[in-house]
Parts: sequence; structure tokens; C-alpha cells
Amino acid sequence: MLPGASELPPALADAAVALAAEAIDAGVMTELAEREWGPGAAARPVPGGPALVAHVLASNVPALALPAIALGCLSGAAVVVKSGRHDRLSAPAFRRALETADPELAETVVAAYWEGGDSAREDAVLGRADVVVVTGGDGTICALRARLRTPPLTHGPRASIAVIGRGAERDGPAESIALDVALHDQRGCLSPHAVYVEGDARDFAARLAAALEAVAQRLPPAPARVDDRAALRLLVGEAEWQAGVSAFAGHWGAVVHDPSPVFRPGPGRRTVRVHSAGDPTELAGLLPAGGIECVGVAAFEAALLAAPLRARGVSRICPIGRMQRPRLSWPRGQQPPLGILVGRRTEPELEIEP
Repeated sequence: MLPGASELPPALADAAVALAAEAIDAGVMTELAEREWGPGAAARPVPGGPALVAHVLASNVPALALPAIALGCLSGAAVVVKSGRHDRLSAPAFRRALETADPELAETVVAAYWEGGDSAREDAVLGRADVVVVTGGDGTICALRARLRTPPLTHGPRASIAVIGRGAERDGPAESIALDVALHDQRGCLSPHAVYVEGDARDFAARLAAALEAVAQRLPPAPARVDDRAALRLLVGEAEWQAGVSAFAGHWGAVVHDPSPVFRPGPGRRTVRVHSAGDPTELAGLLPAGGIECVGVAAFEAALLAAPLRARGVSRICPIGRMQRPRLSWPRGQQPPLGILVGRRTEPELEIEP
């Protein structure tokens, strides 16, 4: 049922649920609780947390309800999850799983759905919450922010990029990035839209195109709508008319080799721009402030990028091939994922995964 609702092929929907479930790790949850309340906190009642946390979820990626419910429960709150219209199944399914393991905890979780813009329901539910977390487009965020009594925590549209150093293997990085692009069909904030390459960027673009075509055999893209096909043709056509720019395209998506280092987000549908990196330590200055969530790296020292990327709003650096597998501790929006629910704000955080 989820593949039909999410408009994703079965293989992609299954992978999305598996990735979300993988993130709900007992060790990481214990670590998060102890970070907030000290050793042994996971076995004690939560002191002074919110009474009710409400999540309004986006529809772009399936199974967003799993980490939302897990973090809400860790905060000691009752949790209401308003599912996105393309995934009304994951939240109730996770609640049923909780009921099997811990019926008392499951009683604190409510999985709900209503059409966006239903002000009566939104006021009745969200207006009572101590903390409201909104994930979605700018229109949704602005509409809810204007009506809620307290400012919500928000996660708007973002993209990610990758950096490939000179010492990288020949084909491994292309295969890893192709997987990062294909998972969630390039719909999420952790999906790479650009790759910066030290060395022969055009050669890497050709290898990435071949890798995307190969990964589409086991993780096929969702059926393309008319506007998707038009956007892809426009991208490729524009590339063919630009000096020094070349494109590779097929049913699997498109790769554009663009010598200009300026970041330009693509139209989705597994489209990636490949740029020459120049000096990667200067990369942060080319990125839109607050527009990049994650940077995947290969054969490059992540610590050299940390300070400037943190200043541009990046929250996570990880190896390529793991961009779609964040830990529950990922400080999305540069804030502690559990701490922000209990009222603890910090200096902007950036997580570097080994």
C-alpha cells in the first residue's frame, strides 16, 4: 500500500522504511537521553519535558513519522503526528508496533491525518501543543507560523552536495553517490544535487551517469509526470547550448558537467551537476546560506570543511554512500534533535560522521 500512496516504486518505498527503522537505534537513543539528563537517564522519568509535541510532516519522503515519534517519546511528551498526504500509513503502523512492545507508551502517541489548511483541526490540535515541529514547503511553514501561539520549529526545503578528493577510487565514489541520489528518488534534503570533484570532473560525470543508469535497474525511478519530463528536457537543452557544458541523460535522470563552480539546484528526478572543485576548502562560499543540509565526502578530510560549512548552515558531514542514512542524533537545522524539544538551544551544531 505504501508504494501506491507515496508514488514511489516498491523497491524505493521498502528502502525508505528500512532506512528510517535503522535510525531508531537503542544505543543512539540512550546516548541522546544521557546527553540531556546525565548517565542512567534512559531508565528514569523525563524531568520537565513538554507535555505535548505535535509534528506536521511533509510528503516528499516516506516514513518520516518514525524518527518524529521516537524523538517525541524520548522527550517524555505525548506525541501527535499529522502525516503527509502521500504517507498516511507509517505513523499508525509504527504506533501498532509500539503497542506490541509497550502498550502504555503507545497510548501516548496519536497518528492523525487531515487535509492541509484545515484551520479548525489545526487550531484544535496544534494550538494545544507545547512544541510544534513543521516539516514542509515554505507555504505550509508560513501559513502555520502565522497562526500558532508559539513559533514552531521548522524544517523547510534544502538540498545536499558531495565533495570528491583526488585520492578517491576510480568507480567507487560514482556508485556511492548514485545510490545517495536514487534513494528517496532525490526528494529529500539529504539528496545530493551537485558534486564537486578534484581532478577530471567531466570523466567523473560520465561515470556517475553510468552508475545512475545501473542503480536504476534495482531502484527504478518513479514514473515521470509531464512537468518532470519537461524540466529534464529543459535542463539538458540548456546544457547543450552552453560552452564547455555537457550532459548525459536517460530514463534514469541526468548528469550535467558544468565547469562553473556555482551551486545551482536541479529539478530533481535524479539530476546532478558535476563541478570542478578548485580548492574545496573555499567551497562554502559558493553555497547558499541555509540551503545545504549535508555534505558527503570521499578522500577528503572532513575537518577542513567543518568550520566554513557550519557557518553556511550545514548540519552534517558524512561519507558518500551514507548520505541517506543519518543517525537519530543528526542535528537537523543545526539544533540538537532531542534537546530542542525540551527547550535547549545551542550554538549551531554540525555532526561529522566517521
